[in-house]
Amino acid sequence: MTSTEPRTEPGTGPARPRHPLRTTRDYRALWVGDAVSQFGSKITEFVLPLLMVTGLHATGTQVGLLQTLYMAPFFLLPLFAGVWLDRRPARPVMIAADLARFALVLAVPVLALLGGLALWHVWLIALLGGSLSAVYDIAATAYLPRLLPAAQLPAANSLVTANQAVGGTAGPGLAGWLAALFGPAATLVFDALSYLASASALMLVRHREKTVRSAAPRDLRRELREGLRSVLDNPPLRAVAVHAGIYNAGVALLNLAFLMRFVRELGHDSADFGLVMVAGGLGAVAGALTAPLLLRRLGFGPAFLTVLVFSTTPYLLLLTADGGGADLPVSALAYLLGTGGASAGSVIAVTMRQRLTAPHLYARMTATYRLISFGMLTLGTTCAGLLTQYAGARTALAVAPVLLLLSVAPIAGRSVRTLRTVPDQAAEVACAS
Repeated sequence: MTSTEPRTEPGTGPARPRHPLRTTRDYRALWVGDAVSQFGSKITEFVLPLLMVTGLHATGTQVGLLQTLYMAPFFLLPLFAGVWLDRRPARPVMIAADLARFALVLAVPVLALLGGLALWHVWLIALLGGSLSAVYDIAATAYLPRLLPAAQLPAANSLVTANQAVGGTAGPGLAGWLAALFGPAATLVFDALSYLASASALMLVRHREKTVRSAAPRDLRRELREGLRSVLDNPPLRAVAVHAGIYNAGVALLNLAFLMRFVRELGHDSADFGLVMVAGGLGAVAGALTAPLLLRRLGFGPAFLTVLVFSTTPYLLLLTADGGGADLPVSALAYLLGTGGASAGSVIAVTMRQRLTAPHLYARMTATYRLISFGMLTLGTTCAGLLTQYAGARTALAVAPVLLLLSVAPIAGRSVRTLRTVPDQAAEVACAS
């Protein structure tokens, strides 16, 4: 069986496909809704802890519990959500999740206005919101390759990743301005409206998925096993998942150690730290938009190894910070290059996952992948706190790049390193049928 994906000699690159923003109305609607939603999500991430501290007088432990409750569903739900989503259209699930999140977030300012907001309300909303976000994210990743042809996936994933980077860069600043203008509780109305906008955009999508039907009875154990094997038994996907897990742990350690070192130990103010983070956001946007070009010119494996040079080594520059005037530009450069490489790598990784997975396993594959990557992220966050507290921020800042460099090993293996073109599994299935 041959793939419908055009093949070329390494280095020549395939013909550039037309961009989905220009050719596909449905993708335009999806992308605009996602862009609005990304800004809204960052508003809530910034404002909700602020509201707990200023309005509900929460302690540090109580604020920490908020993040724990929000992240818990990302470990408990993915595999089961993947099994459920692989047998039904993703778009209606995404719309329902958006509408439910609209109601949840809107409940906070309503309760605050009525004088009835309590800590347990915020915790419950965080738990339910995290559950809905976990389901939505898996559905969205599975939906894109059902909506677009394989040749357009790199560009489509690039713009979605750029949305995340722009939201992460500008969202907190927008949230701070809105909170100062309207108050923390009222600011959450804007996030609620962003979910409503996302749901409305999805309703404009005309494409309808074919529901996967099977006469065989459901076998949860077998379907869970198939989801795990879709990653663990696929050498390139397994390598990318292991890389993502190690890299996420390293980034969690790096970010916390840099914050403690840059602000607390070296005495830089929050404005300087914010400028470094803005530089990181700009790098992430540039990396996401560059990834499709690298894929066309180099192929999957070489492109991945190329961006890993940028996503790992620049952070060694952070070790040169000593409290002098060069700290800000050097740190900003490190984050600009580092997040640029990481963002490009994310586009390459998600495109590989979509192209190397049969359509009936999209959701379960994504669930397994996220279970590995989020699991290592939590481990990295825990170790970051302990290492920073007991060994010092500079020691932790030295260990973090070592983890990032170790994450290169799985990608440097033969299964990914030699990968140039990837057959479209959806096309293979269509040919076989």
